[in-house]
Amino acid sequence: MTEKINLTLYVCWISTSEFQTVEVQHGDEVTLQCSNISAYPTQTDWFRVVNKTKPSCVSSMYGSDSEASFCHGFRNRNFTMSSNVSFVFLQIKRVDLSDAGLYFCGLYISGHTVISNAVELRIQGLIGVNDLFICFYAFV
Repeated sequence: MTEKINLTLYVCWISTSEFQTVEVQHGDEVTLQCSNISAYPTQTDWFRVVNKTKPSCVSSMYGSDSEASFCHGFRNRNFTMSSNVSFVFLQIKRVDLSDAGLYFCGLYISGHTVISNAVELRIQGLIGVNDLFICFYAFV
């Protein structure tokens, strides 16, 4: 006679990544920035990651004189992208709870996309990426 045994496997971890964190209240205005590490005008993109999912394109522009284009889900919202010699900016007017996440910018340099730095946008009252405690279980 064969007995079936159900085992429950719990896997838990705490994210400990380090990056700049900006915390705002719902409805606030915030400007995120990353270093412009290119000496020449180049393609620059902002991305956002939420809950460790794949990155979503937010916006892109070429150089500091062009107009930014916004990706699906970010068009007709309260986002503005701009840059100068030193920094690339992403301004969000009237921050919504859905705007929380890890934002990072990439610059196209010498045939490669180079990630400049990341900024976590926290909305007061929501769990942030650094505080994320993830637990799941599976039946084996």
